Amino acid sequence: MILKFLAHVQKRLGFAPMAPLDSMDAYIAYAEKQAAFVSQVSLYTYIKTRAGTQWPKLFEDETYLKSMKMARWHIFGAAVADLSIYLGAMLVKRGAADARTAQDLSRQVIIRILSNYQQDDIPAKDFAEMTDEGLLRCDHADWTELAEGPAAFQPSADALIRWAPIADELKTLDEEIVRNSIHMRWINVRRDIKDNLVADAVIASA
Repeated sequence: MILKFLAHVQKRLGFAPMAPLDSMDAYIAYAEKQAAFVSQVSLYTYIKTRAGTQWPKLFEDETYLKSMKMARWHIFGAAVADLSIYLGAMLVKRGAADARTAQDLSRQVIIRILSNYQQDDIPAKDFAEMTDEGLLRCDHADWTELAEGPAAFQPSADALIRWAPIADELKTLDEEIVRNSIHMRWINVRRDIKDNLVADAVIASA
């Protein structure tokens, strides 16, 4: 009874152990959640920091809201691709997959996540191109290089800089700080994947 109570408290406080990533379904659910969290928090934090006290007024501007929604999807798409690539790289690093298997499973993550969304914030053609860019990354990935450091997550930082609805001259000034901010958020995600990925089980479930 006490153990159940402590487990409940840990979960409510965010201290509960993370469930193992022991299947493709588990990894895809985790990747979708983290891609959404990192992309949205990074985008909205940057805009809020730049807007200052004018932040609430931005939600009254329909044109600006449209730009934020467009940016959100493009950054999310890049983040999904980042996490799909990272899965493949970790599977190769742990000896559970060869390059072809890593490519196939990484593509599967992108397709299964992004095909779930019916949205009208960006044109369907642009959404499809965003998805295709991620799939192309899988086809040309250097799995050994991408397993280490932040290399696999560079495109989401690029997307944040490109799509954030902020003046280009300000983005030039902010670029290093903005890139560091999103990379810092990815550090915990990378650590969780390293600690909880059960590579052989993921392969067996695919």
